[in-house]
Amino acid sequence: VYRAVLLDMDGVMAHVAASYRAAIEQTAAHFGATVSQDDIAAAKARGGANNDWVLTHRLCQEKGVTVTYDEVKDKFEDLYQGAEGRPGLCSLETLIPSKALLEELHARCPAGMAVVTGRPIKDCEAFLRTHDLEHLFLACVCMEDGPAKPDPFPVQEALRRLGVSPGEAVMVGDTPDDVVSAVKSGVLAVGVLTPEEAARKTLGISTTSKKMEPVLLSSGADRVLEPGLAGLLEMFPRQEDGAAAAAASAPSAKRPRVENGDLRVAEVSRSTKETTIACSVNIDGSGKSEVTTGLGFLDHMIQQLSKHSRMDITLVCKGDLHIDDHHTAEDCAICLGETLDQALGQRKSISRFGLAVCPLDEALSRVVVDISSRPHAEVHLGLRREKIGDLSTEMVTHVLQSFAQAARITLHVDVLRGENDHHRAEASFKALAVALRQAVSVDATAGVPSTKGMLK
Repeated sequence: VYRAVLLDMDGVMAHVAASYRAAIEQTAAHFGATVSQDDIAAAKARGGANNDWVLTHRLCQEKGVTVTYDEVKDKFEDLYQGAEGRPGLCSLETLIPSKALLEELHARCPAGMAVVTGRPIKDCEAFLRTHDLEHLFLACVCMEDGPAKPDPFPVQEALRRLGVSPGEAVMVGDTPDDVVSAVKSGVLAVGVLTPEEAARKTLGISTTSKKMEPVLLSSGADRVLEPGLAGLLEMFPRQEDGAAAAAASAPSAKRPRVENGDLRVAEVSRSTKETTIACSVNIDGSGKSEVTTGLGFLDHMIQQLSKHSRMDITLVCKGDLHIDDHHTAEDCAICLGETLDQALGQRKSISRFGLAVCPLDEALSRVVVDISSRPHAEVHLGLRREKIGDLSTEMVTHVLQSFAQAARITLHVDVLRGENDHHRAEASFKALAVALRQAVSVDATAGVPSTKGMLK
């Protein structure tokens, strides 16, 4: 029985494509070396690349550029940390697993959780503080503490601080350095794909030399998880004895369970030549959201969806807005719908149907939802302006249609009256949120809410 989990930070908890890895690219470019994300991924796969300052210096040398380590380190830190009036690349980091999942994992680890990272202490603490995760980790083993992975020291030090034996812990990492350090320490090693690796795998665009999954397995990983760590929960069954069992048997307004007791959470990453997106949904949340799409009005609508459905939604997108808003808005809707679809799981013990009529001043919108697994959308907003904020009005309709298709729901949206297009659109998203809250609500008597005996 495993009692503790050790998590690497970059690529496991922190999405660093736009921060640390971008800092490597931009630092190398500053000194005249062209280094790509593929070059970085290949170096990470070879191992011995736990320190990004050292890695950047080595990549510059491999490209024939002569520069000192200190010069590389200083430029890297300038880009990553930023300066007054100039935000650093660190501000672009996002959380890969949902906070709700990490909290559940923490509850299932009797001996606690630890971070085992090659980051400097200040960068590790800053990330945990930014995402309100400090209380979940009893120990953080960082760059200053001793030799870096693949040396076994970081993993062994985490075990010492948690007070557990190697056989009681699991170490999760995204590089062979993480895996080798765990194996040398006698700890079960579990690999995880970064969002970019997972996207390349899904799209089938990785060459053999760039595939991380076989590298992690050949280094000694017991298994390789998808981004978001949801698969890790299987290794840490919920402890329900004594007071915990009593609490679990009581109804919970904060986090109701579906029939099999599973968490209704999911994370999906989507990466194309047009957009890179990371999304998480916790159906039984409190309406918290972190949304950054680059389109202010779209952010506002998804925030409304989160708040009034009581779902926790994180959605971060970097899209080709220099072209127009289409790819970003459409792909965000698809990714959000896919994440909700995954979070719904087998679609058992839910109400299935939802109906809401919501006003916003003079506007009134009606939304009907059926969690049917038969995607269909009838959306009639009657918008007249070309744009609302920075989002074209045709894309407001298309977002709702794309969301319904990806979520595999039947959706009817009708604006009954209203003069202001902002009000008409916002009333529709609020009504969608309320209807969804009804449709996904737990009904322990429902079983599979279909006479077919399945909703697939």
